[in-house]
Amino acid sequence: MSRFLNNFDFVFQLAAPSWVIPGTVAENCRFLAGKVDEVALLFFETKSCLDYTEADLPLDLADCGLSFHIHHPLDLPWDEGGERVAEIVLALNSKAAHLKPVAHVIHPPAAGLEAAGQIRDFAAVISRSSIKPGTVLFENIKENSLIGLTGVIADCGMKICLDLGHILAYAQDDLLRESGIEGHVGMLHLNAPGKGGKHLGLEYLDSNGLETLGILLDLLGKDGVVTVEVFEEKSFFNSLQLLSDYCIARKIK
Repeated sequence: MSRFLNNFDFVFQLAAPSWVIPGTVAENCRFLAGKVDEVALLFFETKSCLDYTEADLPLDLADCGLSFHIHHPLDLPWDEGGERVAEIVLALNSKAAHLKPVAHVIHPPAAGLEAAGQIRDFAAVISRSSIKPGTVLFENIKENSLIGLTGVIADCGMKICLDLGHILAYAQDDLLRESGIEGHVGMLHLNAPGKGGKHLGLEYLDSNGLETLGILLDLLGKDGVVTVEVFEEKSFFNSLQLLSDYCIARKIK
């Protein structure tokens, strides 16, 4: 449980991305310590993140009072198969092993006939690894809304990360009415949609966006994580204020 703006007790784990201020992952983590519960390590590019060393992820980050989860690369090579994607996820988990990642956000393969099989192949490798399937969350993205795949993900023992900005930008409202989605949402990414896929602060949400925010908070499990996925300091803290005010108004605590 987080205690953040207005001394409001937030029932969910509150997370920030590892890019809120200009600087390294370590500099962002030290800045965010005491402000949030958890940091999403933004491992956005496969090659460069596989090359990370202790200089990128210092050992002393484990002592800053934060928990961590990994947002895995946006360019995962699903065309090479689910097994290959799992190998990369495991390698990146090893890079951050000293930070004991508690969850793993994965962009799914592009929608299509092969997607379900690719996810199953990925899950088969993960199930034999040190990563617990229940800590893996597939995120709805432009290329795959997850509609039609929520059952497959649940069958694999994995969960779903709902991205508010993606739902609004790509008209993915039907995902929220998917049979069986309730009980399988483990994380939210909160942002408002901007031009070119930019993540804007929650202050830019219109009435429909605020209504959808409420639906997402209702779908999130009580042990879930809310990541305010805004990559600019002022908008990030504006978003925390709006989230606090919104939850107080709706008596979510």
